[in-house]
Amino acid sequence: MNEKRQMLRRIYSYDFTILELGLYLDTHSDDMRALKTRQQVQEKRAQLVQEYEAKFGPYVLTSDDVKGNRWSWVDNPWPWDYRRED
Repeated sequence: MNEKRQMLRRIYSYDFTILELGLYLDTHSDDMRALKTRQQVQEKRAQLVQEYEAKFGPYVLTSDDVKGNRWSWVDNPWPWDYRRED
């Protein structure tokens, strides 16, 4: 598996954990351990996204992707430019 795909899978796993902890906290709002864990996971996810973007470009397309007079994300490979490596 290539590095980009590995990084995406790690980010997705953190997304899942954040979502699940959020659902748990909906019914256990006083669980400080779960709240602290969710905050730690969010910080780690933010670090991973920052690392991903430094290597591969924007993780999510936003209006911040404007550089000069064009969208910078179009410079990255398009989905059909990737080869499946599973």
